[in-house]
Amino acid sequence: MIAPQSVEQLLNAAVIEDVVGEYVALKRSGSRFKGVCPFHDEKTPSFVVTPTLGIYKCFGCQKGGNSINFLMEMENLSYAEAIRNLAKKYGIELIETGVKEDEAYKENQKLRENIQIVLDYAQKFFSENLTETEEGQTIGLEYFKERGYSQEIVKKWGLGYSPTAWEALATKAKNEGYTLETLELAGLLRKRENQGYYDLFRNRVIFPIHGVSGKVIAFAGRKMSSSDPAPKYVNSPETELYKKSEILYGIFQAKNAIKKEDKVYLTEGYTDVISLSQFGVENVVASSGTALTPGQIRLIRRFTHNITVVYDGDSAGIKASMRGIDLLLTEDLNVRVVALPDGEDPDSWCRKLGSDGFAKYLAENEKNFIFFKANLLLDAAGNDPIKRTEAIRDILESVANIGDPLKRNSLNQELSKICGTDETLLAVELSKIVKKKLTGKGEELLTELKQITQAAGIDLPREPLNDLNQERAFVKLLLLHGHEPFNEEQQVFDFAMSELSADENVFFTDPMCVKVVNMFFEMQQTGFQGSQYFVNHTDPEISAWAAGILSQGHLLSEAFAENYIYITHESDNFKHELMSIFVHLRRKKLDSLIQKKMELLKNSDVDIEEVLLHIVFLESIKTRISSEFGYADYKP
Repeated sequence: MIAPQSVEQLLNAAVIEDVVGEYVALKRSGSRFKGVCPFHDEKTPSFVVTPTLGIYKCFGCQKGGNSINFLMEMENLSYAEAIRNLAKKYGIELIETGVKEDEAYKENQKLRENIQIVLDYAQKFFSENLTETEEGQTIGLEYFKERGYSQEIVKKWGLGYSPTAWEALATKAKNEGYTLETLELAGLLRKRENQGYYDLFRNRVIFPIHGVSGKVIAFAGRKMSSSDPAPKYVNSPETELYKKSEILYGIFQAKNAIKKEDKVYLTEGYTDVISLSQFGVENVVASSGTALTPGQIRLIRRFTHNITVVYDGDSAGIKASMRGIDLLLTEDLNVRVVALPDGEDPDSWCRKLGSDGFAKYLAENEKNFIFFKANLLLDAAGNDPIKRTEAIRDILESVANIGDPLKRNSLNQELSKICGTDETLLAVELSKIVKKKLTGKGEELLTELKQITQAAGIDLPREPLNDLNQERAFVKLLLLHGHEPFNEEQQVFDFAMSELSADENVFFTDPMCVKVVNMFFEMQQTGFQGSQYFVNHTDPEISAWAAGILSQGHLLSEAFAENYIYITHESDNFKHELMSIFVHLRRKKLDSLIQKKMELLKNSDVDIEEVLLHIVFLESIKTRISSEFGYADYKP
């Protein structure tokens, strides 16, 4: 087990905006940062990073925590694995204790670790075969040289070569202690029908595929023999680490440039990405020849909302990929396109024009996708009125995918000029298509509205009254203000704990609140430890929960407004808020007692007069509490 002092040292050193920034494009918003949540599909940013507290919080999916929690979620790591990854990043030596961490080494995590180990081994094997063997230099390295790749590019992208022998990797890996079963699970070997294994990538140049964090998660291999009937490219099958619908080739190498430029170029192939990178276009990724998926689009949106699709000079291929562009529009991305001359792809055209020439070509030939599609389809339709009508409707289908009504209206005006069709007629048809697309999506739109209001700190739309809000508000106030003076004799923490100890009517029902309040009671012996003690706690459940509580900027106003109680903002009058919480919790206890007495009235065996007197007595206490603490407007 990793010692708590090591965890504390690590979290003090880790800069959470840097840790999160490796995966999400963050923009400063006052003292915090905002971005698109990497854990769920959203269009409006509701993901917030608070550097002063070292925490993140999504107001859409409600996930939150510290740097360790974030890595656990993003990389599907155990608590110990996330700590070790961070420690390596920040050069911190961890102190280990002798206590066994059962939860840290579950079978699935062991499997993932083993797959990563053999993938790293295979990466080294392929690289060494490319540069250190005669076969690799003659076949593989020569191929890359013909493409114009420098030694620096070969090293940067980790390019490699797999020998022609059927079992080169399998034999060497087995001799060095790796199990063939694990190599098969990693997508490196295939099992023969009779017995044994053979190398999946034999006689191919190798393109490693990296995850967002930079780890090799898969490979692609291009065949070197023209007489080989096998497919030109072979990709790793899906594994525990590799989900092809959720990754883009080059995303690790490109992510910083994408954030810097606030724009990404999308191509089809591995060589396109590498060639453009070598010629200075660093913000480029590839879909690896497959149709775009929602997972890949969400990955793009984490870093930018601006995308330029670079098309090969093939009109048939362009038309076939239109559906993927419509998905981009649906996900609220700003889409532009560049079409290359006939017979050219980004790799060949980049090498022909050179760095400056290619950059100039991109700048001069970028077009809004809607206008590009309109010109393409209308040119193909010619003067045929039926075909032109179908083309216009197809174009409007794409426009209808754009969520912003102002954008749609602006595009509609320009389309009227391109199509030679009355603008009002187009607007009527467009409204029909939009209405049809929105049919049945009421719940989805309501959810999105809620996320927007939550991210903005607005209290609408409100959920039904939930007493857990008061419990969490109490914990939050102590985490934020526990060290501050309540009066001349007590800190806020001491006052709150004395109130809890003295009044059995105050009780908690939320499991995590109960857990944290019990920790508060334990601290009465040692003194209040402060909010960072909980945010940095070795129990990831506690640290994530504490981070979430501290991020809830509108929690109190929601709860108290629902109860007709006048409130002030906690930063202005946290003492008043704390007293309000105790008043509310006690009054809720009285409500519970009154309800129980009311239930007794249904029983014919009870003394009805006595029960009624008791109810009146309890109501009088509630009224006195409201009056004495200034809540005259309270309505039971």
